[in-house]
Amino acid sequence: MNEGEVEWPPSPYRLLRALYDAWKRKHAEVAESDVGKLLSALAAESPGYRLPEAIAAHTRSYLNSNTFDPTEKSLVFDAFVAVSPGASLYLTWPNVRLTEVQLELLDRLLGSLNYVGRSESWVEARVHDGAVQGGIPCEPMAENAEAGDMVPVACAVPESLYAEKRPWLDAIAYSTAEFQKDRRSMPPAMRMVPYVRPADAIRARALRPQTRNAGVQAVLMELSSSVLPLVTATVEVAEQVRVRLMGIHKRITGDARRVSPVFSGKTPDGEPRKDHQHVFILPLANDRGRIAKLLLYTRSSEGFSAEEVQAMLQMTELYGRSSEDPIRVMATWRGKCSDSRIRPASRRVSSTTPFIAGRHWRKGRGSYAEFLMGEVRRECRNHGLPEPSRIEMLQQGTGLFEWVEFRRNRKDDIPRPGYGFRLEFNEPVPAPFSLGYGCHFGLGQFAGD
Repeated sequence: MNEGEVEWPPSPYRLLRALYDAWKRKHAEVAESDVGKLLSALAAESPGYRLPEAIAAHTRSYLNSNTFDPTEKSLVFDAFVAVSPGASLYLTWPNVRLTEVQLELLDRLLGSLNYVGRSESWVEARVHDGAVQGGIPCEPMAENAEAGDMVPVACAVPESLYAEKRPWLDAIAYSTAEFQKDRRSMPPAMRMVPYVRPADAIRARALRPQTRNAGVQAVLMELSSSVLPLVTATVEVAEQVRVRLMGIHKRITGDARRVSPVFSGKTPDGEPRKDHQHVFILPLANDRGRIAKLLLYTRSSEGFSAEEVQAMLQMTELYGRSSEDPIRVMATWRGKCSDSRIRPASRRVSSTTPFIAGRHWRKGRGSYAEFLMGEVRRECRNHGLPEPSRIEMLQQGTGLFEWVEFRRNRKDDIPRPGYGFRLEFNEPVPAPFSLGYGCHFGLGQFAGD
């Protein structure tokens, strides 16, 4: 819940627990020893999968918080995948051999399943007799594994490797109440096995290619991780987002030469774009100085293309502290970049990341302070903003970090000095916005006071 992460493929551990439940509720006449031998045989090997095509989606609901205030509600994101009605998903155990009696018992238990996991996840399950054809392969990671995304899949600990005092079959049925009471980090009979899932196994909602979504100029994304990145790493996060979007868009188009200039920021000749019509990637920090959201927007009146929107929706994670703890990403809103819910208008704004002048100071450009303020005015003109009526230089940083603590350069560039400002305008302007060097990567951000 709220991680934007879908259990896909459905885990073998979940299936074994569902079979145990079907036995207890509907087939109590079957001996415990027979069920135990069957489940133990299935747990001896991590199965392979053949997956149907799946589309990622989510619901958003405001639920009451566990407080004394009934009006306090929390926004809950509930992610899932949708498959075509009647689509088939196969689990295969190449090295497991069951007796005829065990196959018959397995088919009876599978036939008693109405759903797997959540009650709305309806299934019809049975033993498949014959070859498996088609489907998207998803296998346990091996040295010669095909390229794809590494996903951890919950599998049962084989009975031969199980070392706890609790009987193995009882451990398969380990309850949430027991889990909380024992204060364990993982159920006793569960282990996480790395699988390789093809990158296109889960797609964003199908969109018509080669068209422009005039209404989509901005996409807001939520980040989730045990440790979110600090706002001082704004540039690193934004650069990673750009690389991810270019890679996903390349995969969608099937041609590196067709990678969107909105993402690359370059002309067909490979020169940097100077019209500021390409994507602005603004990592947004929470009040603890951690990047909790991403705002991606373009000022182009045409908005993002359908393929560009699709690429953003398919970006579901970023690198975190380790491969076991990625940063999960979920798009939560899309619309106009002028929408006041995302960029409310304000007459006074202040720096949230350091402003870095795009030019160097030299004699004839006034004092250094006058030069910096002139650069702010020049950048406002370049970005179509009105000229500020007042510019105040801030001596302190954000309150949590000094400007010098931020990374202030893009890859292969030399770090430059950064400064903070408070700007006042005669008319309200949408914020956040960014100015100066690295403005498309979150530097020079201003937000309303």
